[in-house]
Amino acid sequence: MRLLEKQAPAEADNFRRTVLVAVEAATRPQKGEPSPAMAEMARKITESLTAA
Repeated sequence: MRLLEKQAPAEADNFRRTVLVAVEAATRPQKGEPSPAMAEMARKITESLTAA
């Protein structure tokens, strides 16, 4: 993310939003809440993308 932000800031923002939408869609449960493993993975991905 840091390299992408340095070389193409607009693309970094687009990439971040795209990945977060995909994570949200993948963790959306059919019924109830997402499993603890899915929730933790989504949290880690989100933190990684927003830490840069």
